[in-house]
Amino acid sequence: YAVRVGITEAYETIWHDGIANVGTRPTFDGEEVILETHLFGFSKNIYGNRITVAFIEFIRAEKKFDGLEALRAQIVTDTNFARDILDVEPAEE
Repeated sequence: YAVRVGITEAYETIWHDGIANVGTRPTFDGEEVILETHLFGFSKNIYGNRITVAFIEFIRAEKKFDGLEALRAQIVTDTNFARDILDVEPAEE
C-alpha cells in the first residue's frame, strides 16, 4: 500500500509518506498477520509511539518470493510505485 502516516507529538500531528505491507510475510514463512510500514526519508525512533496509518492506494497482493534478493528487487519497484502515487520525489535513504 501507498500510505500516509500521522505521528502525533506535543498535540500536533505531522504526516509522512511511505509504503506498507499487511500480511504474513510468506517469504519468511510467517503465520501472524502484521503491519509493516516504511516512511520515506524518516529516521527518527518512534517505537512505542501511537501512529495513524492512512491507506492511500493498494499496490499489489502479497506473494512468496524465491529469496531475499527477489524480495528486495520487488520492494524497490513497489517503493517507486508508491512514490509516484503519493507524488514524492525519490531521495537517498
